Amino acid sequence: MNIDSVPRLSPGCRLHPAGDALLIPEGALNLKGPAREVLARLDGKRSISEIAADLLAEYPAAPPEVIQQDVLTLLERMQQRGVIRYDP
Repeated sequence: MNIDSVPRLSPGCRLHPAGDALLIPEGALNLKGPAREVLARLDGKRSISEIAADLLAEYPAAPPEVIQQDVLTLLERMQQRGVIRYDP
């Protein structure tokens, strides 16, 4: 995974339509902070850098390097849990 990778939710995973949870085959993961906003942008078309830029436009007071690192950290954790994947 790098800043140019294009993530998507794994099959069977989706955001809860009304709450801060990610529904997974084994149950649900509670989402904290901006996690829902990041995961909602995983459309399989946008790269990690594009997702970070989109969040920066929404939160212009946040330092770009912090947003980028937060996005990378979250996606790494989600990949370890098997809820996101990267297409070749």
